[in-house]
Amino acid sequence: MPTALLAQGPAVANKRLFDRAVDELNFRAMETVYDKSFVRRKFPVTLRTAKARKEFTDFDGRTDLQTLFQNYNGVSERYKSRFGKGRTDLAEFEKQLRSILVDKNFEFFIRVLPRDERVALIRRLERYIQQSAAQFNASEDAAPEELAADGAAVPPADVDAPVTPATEDMIDATENSTTPVTAQSRPLRPLDTAVQHDWVDYLTLLLAGTAVLLLLFLLTNVLPELRTRLDTLTDELDRQQGTPIARRPNALPEDRYEDEEETN
Repeated sequence: MPTALLAQGPAVANKRLFDRAVDELNFRAMETVYDKSFVRRKFPVTLRTAKARKEFTDFDGRTDLQTLFQNYNGVSERYKSRFGKGRTDLAEFEKQLRSILVDKNFEFFIRVLPRDERVALIRRLERYIQQSAAQFNASEDAAPEELAADGAAVPPADVDAPVTPATEDMIDATENSTTPVTAQSRPLRPLDTAVQHDWVDYLTLLLAGTAVLLLLFLLTNVLPELRTRLDTLTDELDRQQGTPIARRPNALPEDRYEDEEETN
């Protein structure tokens, strides 16, 4: 028994290190979103466990924000199951921690942040993952040739975990992410955030305004002048042909008072 416990020591310690790292990653992500959502409120530093965050309800009446946090808190606890089954070497340790940064639930949760802050957050979390990897006990890691030979027999902890891309690719995936499946019956709802416009939006607005002004100019200046010219040209043609000029619908009646006085 003592020999078996000693043999399991590094593996148990690495699993605990992984679970603590997951809790810290989740805490830092929630802290950033919470502090950004409230100007005069700060996410308590004591909420570094999923149980403590589950009991936290200080959202100033923001039920949508509270639902977002509670749903993500329940889903993010599952990240701990990604390590401890199958391979338990340092490479797998870092791979599964980095896979959290491209998880669809994580991407959806931080999409309420502006792009620059999402980039800064992911870089901070990457640095923390490196610090956690430095504490990994690799005394029982298998040799590289043993891992290669046994790779087919021992699958990784999470066969669906995507390969970790660069930070910019993570942010692009975050912007195009859709609503993930959560542990709650109600889906996560996005928060109200300020819309950011680029030069294409402003160019489109400028072209639309120009088109409206051009249409008003045609209706108020060009069309009336064109109609007047056409009426003048029609009257001139009628005079040359000797035909009586038809009274236009909008023309005023001719003045006949002088002729009537002469007749009387």
